[in-house]
Amino acid sequence: MDQLAKDTNRSRDSLRLLLATGALCVVWLIILPWWAHRPAMDEQLRFLKERGIDPSAMFYTELEAMEPILQRLESRRKD
Repeated sequence: MDQLAKDTNRSRDSLRLLLATGALCVVWLIILPWWAHRPAMDEQLRFLKERGIDPSAMFYTELEAMEPILQRLESRRKD
């Protein structure tokens, strides 16, 4: 492979990496914060924060198990 082809491939790979990094930054820094301030998500985050639950530490497999836990916490709070 000649030097020009290697340079072209390297430039193309660098551009792809830059685009992928840019897309990730847009999602992480713009879309996710915007979504967190939507009314439904904001309410859910406030609900968890009031109960001392860190939503960033939850896994999707734990979501079904959370309902009984939250009900127990709520009943203890009322007592």
